[in-house]
Amino acid sequence: MRLFLVLALVLAGCTWGGGKLAKPDDAANPITGDAIAVTSLDAPAPVPVDVAGAGAGQPDPALADATADPAKPAAPPAPETPAEEVPARVLSAEELACAKSGGQWSVAAKAGGMSCVRVMKDAGKSCRKQSDCEGSCLARSNSCAPIAPLFGCNEILQDNGAMVTLCID
Repeated sequence: MRLFLVLALVLAGCTWGGGKLAKPDDAANPITGDAIAVTSLDAPAPVPVDVAGAGAGQPDPALADATADPAKPAAPPAPETPAEEVPARVLSAEELACAKSGGQWSVAAKAGGMSCVRVMKDAGKSCRKQSDCEGSCLARSNSCAPIAPLFGCNEILQDNGAMVTLCID
């Protein structure tokens, strides 16, 4: 009974005042703030005016740089201070060998270890056994693997054509 009474009061409160929501006043929106001013990027820049003394509509001489003619070349920028050079990272023997063989030294598998990943030249070529490919022969598609090594578990075809599951992590 109490639940019914509470529900009736909530519904009565929702419909109080004719069941219409109150219109927001013209004040600033509490979420976005004041009204947003929109300016076109293609419009010419406004001319700054010195309100204190130059007269209405007269450009302020102190702000002459802001209204400079864009067709005239600007003064050259100040020379940058030399940035600190980051010392080159020394590559390990494995990384050098990987780069020499055309591979890319990168994070591999779920464990996050580093490995040399190479793109196979015969990727996607049809195959029936591993010797038909530079890398592995994928059993599901009977095609050569796109990269080597293949991380995770993959069904491959061995040299005798037998299908096995190879898991590398």
